[in-house]
Parts: sequence; structure tokens; C-alpha cells
Amino acid sequence: MTDALMVTSSFLPGRGGIESYLAELCDELAPRIAVLAAGRREGTPLPGDLPYLTIPFPGRLVVPGPRAARSVIDHARRLEVDRVLFGTPWPLSLMAPKLRDAGLSYGVIVHGAELLVPAAVPVVGGRLAAALAGADVIVAVSEFTARKVQDLLDRKGYGSRSVPVLRARVDLDRFKPGSAEVDVRRRHAIADEARIVLCFGRLVRRKGIHRLIEALPTIRSAVGEVVVVVVGTGPELRRLRRLTEKKQVPVVFAGRVPDADAPSYYAGADVFALPVVDRYRGLEVEGLGVVLLEAAASGVPSVTGRSGGTPEAVLHGRTGFVVDAADPLELADAIVRLLRDERSARSMGEAGRAHVADAFARGTFPDELMRWLGKGRTI
Repeated sequence: MTDALMVTSSFLPGRGGIESYLAELCDELAPRIAVLAAGRREGTPLPGDLPYLTIPFPGRLVVPGPRAARSVIDHARRLEVDRVLFGTPWPLSLMAPKLRDAGLSYGVIVHGAELLVPAAVPVVGGRLAAALAGADVIVAVSEFTARKVQDLLDRKGYGSRSVPVLRARVDLDRFKPGSAEVDVRRRHAIADEARIVLCFGRLVRRKGIHRLIEALPTIRSAVGEVVVVVVGTGPELRRLRRLTEKKQVPVVFAGRVPDADAPSYYAGADVFALPVVDRYRGLEVEGLGVVLLEAAASGVPSVTGRSGGTPEAVLHGRTGFVVDAADPLELADAIVRLLRDERSARSMGEAGRAHVADAFARGTFPDELMRWLGKGRTI
């Protein structure tokens, strides 16, 4: 039985943090959620073989105009649901008034940048706040994001309201130590004695992969043979390749790898690195960092930049290190500490998996969300 229709532009087959977050959530709630999403991402169609209904919207984005609103209303009626869940708040929540007029209730999932950037623009921020204030339920991916939602609503005169945290879900049976479906070293001709620092994500400036490459000579001078493996694609690829050549360091650009291979890449790493920093005076941040959780579930300690919700994903000194990633020496020192002290790194990896099992495993949902989804029937 379908209880709600999720509407989002950020979904499979996309590979970012929001896409992973929403896909895991829908998989766990299946078949209670149907998904209306962009029909194609990077030339690949929306999957139709998932354990819940997917409805392709023509094009690469769901643009919140009359056409999209009409499509959402029509599909909701066809499915006999009266609840719509926006996978991100902006700009999709601009459809909220039309959905209300059609008798639909709506909820919103808030991640990070898609809240902070529009909220900083006076007129846009007002419209976003109005849409959030009118939602029947709001959930945030992290405590950091929840505070930012509350700040916006207070600033725009809507007062405080409950914004529970709906944490990312990580499949502990899929991401686990020792996963070896793929021999990553053989695939990329990495020597057995080389240590691997893994970076997994979209190749954009904010992710800070250039900082990791710049720190690599210092890391190698301290601990010997170290290779950085970068999984993902994006607009920074050419610049990163040029930087690698300039620094004359070993970096493997693995490109986009199949989903089934991802656990092997995590499990084959010695350290995971996500050297993010806040940009544009805090408007561009890391809402949480799902890749940090997947690494932790795989028993791999992480080094990440202090940005947005990353301190919730990596517990500093317990499951890895949270550093000022804009400081190349601080970034390099944290990675070196983990590579030098294998016993401590192993202990942090074990603690990281326990942290994910305790706070980010499947099976827990905010009461507000479940009451909204189950309105009118027993859950």
C-alpha cells in the first residue's frame, strides 16, 4: 500500500549524497513510498526495477512549474494518496500552495546547501520559509541542518517548531569490513605494500580533493608509499589531473564504479578522506557526509574537514579526525597519524562501525514522520 508520493530531482541513478540518502530511505519504507523523479540523470533513465513504484518526470530536473504541479497532483490521485514528501526543500516546495489547493498534505526533507543558499537571498528566503512553515512535517538529515531550519523560521517570523532528525540509513550487511567482491589493487595496478587513502564522491571544488592531492607529498615523505584513489566523476576532473601531474604523486582516478563494487573500494582502503570546508561564508557546507558513514560501516577510519554536519558523522578522536581541511599540514598530519598507527586506526574503524550501527542503521524513524505517513491507519 502506498502512503505518500516522494517528489525529487535528486535520485537514482545519480550518485551523490542526497541521492544515496533518499534511495536508502525509500528502500526501507518500500512499498509505502512511490517516487516521482527526473526521468534521466547523466543520460541514464530512472530505474524501474526497485521495490517501490518510480514515476519518471520528463527531463533531467523536476522544475516546480504548473506542469510539474499538475503531474504531482494527478499521480497522487491515481495512487489514492493525499501526502507528498519533497526530497529537497528548494525549489520543489514552490509547488506547495498548488498542492494545498488540491487537498494534499506535504512534508519536506532538508539536507544542507539547498536550504542555506536560497535562505540567504531575501525574497527567495521568504518564500522558502513560508513553504517550510506550511509543511505538516519537516525532517532534517543532521542536527546541524535542523538548527538551520529553525533559525530560518525564527528569522522570518514563523517561530520555533519541531524539526526531528531523520538520519541517513547505512546498510551494514552491504558495507562491512573485508568486502572483497572486487580486487581493487589488481584493477588499478596498486602495489601490495602501498597504503590506500580513498576519496569517494562527486568531483566538485567543495569536496576538497585538490587539498588531499596537495597534502600527498607530505604524507608520503612521512610514511612511504601511499596512493590516493578517487572514485567519482565531475567538473573538477581535468583540474585534478593537472594538479596530480604538477605534484608528481600517485593518484588513481577510478571514475564512476558500479554500485556493487563500492563496498570493495571502501573495505580496501586504509583511510578515508573527505577534506571539505565551508565556502561562501558558510552558505556551501557538507550537510552530513553519507560517504563518511559508509566508510565507517566498512571499518575504515576517516579524516574529514569541519563543515556542517561532518562532526556528527565522524566522532573526533574516536572514529577518525575532524580537522581544518584548509590547513594542508593539519590535514596531512591527521592522515599520517592513522597510517603510522595501525592499531589505533583499526580501533577507530571498529568504533566507527559501532557508531553507525548505533545511530545510522536502518529501523529508526522520527515519530512525527511515521505519524504523518500512517495518518488514518495503524502503523
